Amino acid sequence: MNGKNDREHGAAGRVISFKKTGFWTILFIAAALPGIGCSMTGPEIAKGPLVGGPCEYSAYPGQAEIVSVDPSSTAVGRFDVRFRFIPDGDVREPPGKAALERTFSLLPEREMHPDGAFVDKFDIRPGKRYPGTLRVITRGTCTPILFDFPSLRAGGEPPR
Repeated sequence: MNGKNDREHGAAGRVISFKKTGFWTILFIAAALPGIGCSMTGPEIAKGPLVGGPCEYSAYPGQAEIVSVDPSSTAVGRFDVRFRFIPDGDVREPPGKAALERTFSLLPEREMHPDGAFVDKFDIRPGKRYPGTLRVITRGTCTPILFDFPSLRAGGEPPR
């Protein structure tokens, strides 16, 4: 090879290296930033801004009706349980009204689909209803919609 080609290949190597370095730098920053607001505890919270709150919710009692129970495509031994929420009364907030038009995954561990023991213990099957509460945000920047099903908690008694 001549000197000119060596310089071109050397420059290309530096560009690729810079691209890799830039990618990892951006990835590190993106991964670290969300945790900064959550790292404050105790008296530190009073000194700094509160991230995401304080939030207020309207509560709507009602029932979750199980729509489907299928084996999970992402986790062995787990089930994808879908439900729709049926409120006892009218829901005022637009996000709450929109929630009534769709189905949601039942995630008793907040991140994991239920396992077979949970499905059996609480007799989870299509058409079955469980009492619960739909919470719709009215103030703040927290999660806009939350569900609470006390009868489906560990130690909770399954509804009859």
